[in-house]
Amino acid sequence: MTELLPEMITSLPLIETPSDSIKGHLIQGESNQSVYFIVKAGTFLPEHSHAAQWGIVIDGEFEITYADKTYIYRKGDTYFVPEGTPHSGKYITDVVSFDVFDDNSKFKMKVDNIRESLKTAL
Repeated sequence: MTELLPEMITSLPLIETPSDSIKGHLIQGESNQSVYFIVKAGTFLPEHSHAAQWGIVIDGEFEITYADKTYIYRKGDTYFVPEGTPHSGKYITDVVSFDVFDDNSKFKMKVDNIRESLKTAL
């Protein structure tokens, strides 16, 4: 799946994720964060909530459940989860998506990325 993303994206900093089956490349903004996600089939995200989230599926298929309804999203589909809305996710296939979060501190860079940035700067 990573072959769908060019090197200019895969070279972005990786984020800390709750599972080894989720990989994310971070674009950090002043007031929000954007992440290119690569998620393996079978991954389940338990119910959680956070700031508003908008996304688009680049490839694959997954479902989001909120307000007692399940929605399936496929390549080209967009989705929006309002701030504070409890939701869960299930990845039916491997998925590549691009998500924007209305929060500038939801994700942290992986420690290895920070060390590498410091080496480059020195």
